[in-house]
Amino acid sequence: MSLNAFVSKSGALELKQKKQKRSFLAALFGCINGPSTGEGPSLLQDAGPGEDAAGWMLKLGGKGNMQLWQRRLFVLKGTELFYYKDRADNEPKGVIRLCGASFYFVKSTDKENHFRIKHPDFKIRDLACEDERWLDAWTTCIQEVIDKASKQKEMAGWIYKKDKGGKHGWKKRYAVVDGSGILRYFENPDDLVCKGELNLKDSTFETIGDERDSLKQARRSRASSSGAGVKFLFNIIMANQVRQFYTEGFSDRQKWKACVDNMGALRRQVGESDVVEKGWVMKKGGGSSLLGRKNWKRRYLVLTKDRELYWFKEQVYDQLFIAGIRDKARSQALGYIELHASGTSFSIESGYASKYNHSFKIEGGARKRDFEARAETHVSMLEWVKKIGTAVEEVKSPPSPSSDKIKSNMV
Repeated sequence: MSLNAFVSKSGALELKQKKQKRSFLAALFGCINGPSTGEGPSLLQDAGPGEDAAGWMLKLGGKGNMQLWQRRLFVLKGTELFYYKDRADNEPKGVIRLCGASFYFVKSTDKENHFRIKHPDFKIRDLACEDERWLDAWTTCIQEVIDKASKQKEMAGWIYKKDKGGKHGWKKRYAVVDGSGILRYFENPDDLVCKGELNLKDSTFETIGDERDSLKQARRSRASSSGAGVKFLFNIIMANQVRQFYTEGFSDRQKWKACVDNMGALRRQVGESDVVEKGWVMKKGGGSSLLGRKNWKRRYLVLTKDRELYWFKEQVYDQLFIAGIRDKARSQALGYIELHASGTSFSIESGYASKYNHSFKIEGGARKRDFEARAETHVSMLEWVKKIGTAVEEVKSPPSPSSDKIKSNMV
């Protein structure tokens, strides 16, 4: 008999906390059965780089009478459990977010080793393992993830965010904060596509409005039938921006305060992201022949600490630029420039590309063509010129005739 089966059969035992009950029964189980005579299955055996666990389970899919058990490869990354049809798949079929979740065993007649993951924000997920050993391995792993997320005050839940430009009002988003202090938001709890992210390290939580008024609002909200229309506003103040949010409940705002306060205390650690500057620009195509295309396209530009400039078709996470995995960034990028190449220097000239405002240009170096881009605002253009200029200046070798230059229009 496995530990999970022993716990399930001991349901009559009354203890105040489920964790206390499981810990007590685990100790009792060990006393009865003695030390293990062999190692159980390992979820690390099939895990790849950046994966915390990996293994096969059955997942119940479909609706109503059309539900079927389907074999899926599950991969754990942080608090997110992704599932794939096959290891060769480039993208997962879906995700189960474990922050704020719980699980329980199901005494099912049609499927053995059956358990369910329950979360207040998305539907129950039915999973089953090959045997009791794998059931023990997976449920132990999942419980550890849930406990760790709770201890680190990681957060997952609905939130309303104000549009950065202020043009589109408020948007309801499902926000997830992991242990590294990164807040990502999605349209729905089980979406795979991230709509944006914020780094909460060194950030500050600011309540908007008087705290006493907020408490009065909370009491009125509980007394009313719906509580609709009550907004508990707050700001998250970061080094380079201030973003405004609100929740529909006073207690929800307090949870976000605890989360932001905890993540805001984090500091940049060695081995974390090396991003210096990032953002959207319009980049000019590099076609050099008569048929070459030189139209402008929107690209996500990233400058790193080691003086490399990347551009991507889609927004990418800062974690892609952690030291030691730079090859992954290069493989995903549409292109990049090594500004640290020997013999580089720069100069800034006004009036470049007067047809377009906020433009800047990198010339020379080993590239056979210039890099031309225009920022979204004059201020952001100045930031790009400053950061790229600083990166090139840090190269100690003397300039050469083919040195890199940065030109900008100061319009």
